[in-house]
Amino acid sequence: MEGRALDRQPRTKWAWLVPWFSSATASIIASVTNAERVSFFLTGLAAGAAWQLLYRRDLASRLTFMAVLVTIGVIANLAARREFGWEDMDTVGLLAIGILLGLVYTEHYQRWRDRSASKQPVGPAQHHNVQMP
Repeated sequence: MEGRALDRQPRTKWAWLVPWFSSATASIIASVTNAERVSFFLTGLAAGAAWQLLYRRDLASRLTFMAVLVTIGVIANLAARREFGWEDMDTVGLLAIGILLGLVYTEHYQRWRDRSASKQPVGPAQHHNVQMP
């Protein structure tokens, strides 16, 4: 299947809701901890990791839609000849960076784990599907 990392089926199709609601979660955590920037970054990191664990996909295919949206936004902003200004860069930007890093680090971990599992020696009972007492 195209877009699937290592031909694995996704576990849950609703996993896209994890990063979708991470901003609200980060806001709640930030109000409790009084550490806004750290809360948004760590919540994004956790959301990215959870998203990749729940719905493992190739990162290029997953991020293509976001890249297209950002490209359209930048071109529209350039065509309007407006200044670039993102007032929430301290929080929303850290959340987005955290999500991206969580996706990437989790995929690297999963690939390492898959490689390690494939290097396990196959014993005679496993090779011939014979059960040993």
